[in-house]
Amino acid sequence: MSVFALKILALTAMIIDHTGYFLRANSLIAYDPYNLMRAIGRIAFPIYCFLLVNGFDKSSNRRRYLSRLLLFAALSQIPYTLLFDYGSSFSLAQPVLSLGLAENGIICIAVALCALVAYALLPGMDRGFVCLALFFLCGTLRLSLFGVELLGAELNVFYTLSFGLAAMMVLEGLVYADVPLQKLLPAALILVVSILLFQPAADYAWQGLALIAALWLCRRSRPAQAAVMALWCWWMYWPGTPVRFYFSLLSLLPVLLYNGKKGPGLKLGFYAAYPLHLLVLGLCNLLL
Repeated sequence: MSVFALKILALTAMIIDHTGYFLRANSLIAYDPYNLMRAIGRIAFPIYCFLLVNGFDKSSNRRRYLSRLLLFAALSQIPYTLLFDYGSSFSLAQPVLSLGLAENGIICIAVALCALVAYALLPGMDRGFVCLALFFLCGTLRLSLFGVELLGAELNVFYTLSFGLAAMMVLEGLVYADVPLQKLLPAALILVVSILLFQPAADYAWQGLALIAALWLCRRSRPAQAAVMALWCWWMYWPGTPVRFYFSLLSLLPVLLYNGKKGPGLKLGFYAAYPLHLLVLGLCNLLL
């Protein structure tokens, strides 16, 4: 299977998962079909993590790769909040605009400013500076309009993937010493503090970041990566919902069948599909 085929499979599973959540949240389906749709969705994240590690190894410009993830994390946050926020309800009686900060918001802002300064000091500053600013802004602000929460406490999966990619970049710099230590250590410190502040609120939380790190450590052995994925799926799903564990194991098969080929392009299309389908479901959520 090519990268394109893996992306199609993961995207399909994810949309089924989110649609199941939307239907159940609005009492449009019974529990059993809901549970099946959410179980199918467990296929997606391990594949996306595998693709992230694979893309890290093959990317010719990792900073540009990271910038795309940062940008789509910011672009996806409002659609994500519209779908997954439990308390949103439109009402003209509510304040027109309510703006606040996350818990530890002042610390988050300070870390964000340090990260922006560190990025600005790197050679060849590019549009990634803007993407990084939007990334921290959407993760720190809490915004609602007429009672409808637009920027909430929970962060979308692109935050997890962004931190995962940034962590791999720092770890590779430390292991292979291809970046001057005086430049790498401040970036590593800012990354660690950023992860401590933001990752607990991101989709899949620490468990998601752990899977990315483990797949990166085992990146030279496909069977080892499959074993890591199987253990992670057991850790995440077996204790509570065995059916989700069984479906999550299906993610191993396409990874083992991956042939190293890229397949058709449509890179930005796959990125855009995430916020777009969340936006459609989130807007429907408001109308029901």
